[in-house]
Amino acid sequence: MKTNCAQHQDCLQVIQRILDKEATAEEVARFMANKDQCLPCQEGYDLELSLKKAIKNNCSASCPSDLFARIKTKLFLVLILISILIPLFC
Repeated sequence: MKTNCAQHQDCLQVIQRILDKEATAEEVARFMANKDQCLPCQEGYDLELSLKKAIKNNCSASCPSDLFARIKTKLFLVLILISILIPLFC
């Protein structure tokens, strides 16, 4: 097994695309074949996968509905104000 990866930065980008489900089938197949023979890629993949799972499991809180409503109202008022002011200055 390799202990040094010459394309480590590229591999990290591919790992991100794989975990975000944005990688092509070719990229996935090529990386998975390489991962089994490259310790840095294997460790990088495992670390990123663990981080993604931990974030998903621990960051599931949603915005309270009253806060969301207040933000939405303020944004709507800002948009109205902008639509009124833009013609005055153009």
